Amino acid sequence: MPSVEDVRPKIWNTIIDLYDDGEYSAIWGIRDDSPKRSLGVRWNGGGTYQGYPNQGRNPVWYSEPKFLEASILYSLFEKVKKSTFDRKDEFSKNILIAMEES
Repeated sequence: MPSVEDVRPKIWNTIIDLYDDGEYSAIWGIRDDSPKRSLGVRWNGGGTYQGYPNQGRNPVWYSEPKFLEASILYSLFEKVKKSTFDRKDEFSKNILIAMEES
């Protein structure tokens, strides 16, 4: 089960990690040659399964459509605020950056 920082396909760059609860992860980054960052998400799988989406054995990110970004970012922020994640402060700060850029 790959964690958020382990999934770095070449088509994404300028990535900041937004969320990772072991099952679901989210990033904010530039995909391909896009001029702006966008939301990437994935289910992390378990055992030998690389989660979804994947390309063969390689985990990748799914790009959420722009019209869903605000609601997902808000929901992630609320979930992180209530969490006990080790990276809670980092995730909160990064989600706020994503909200501002969105």
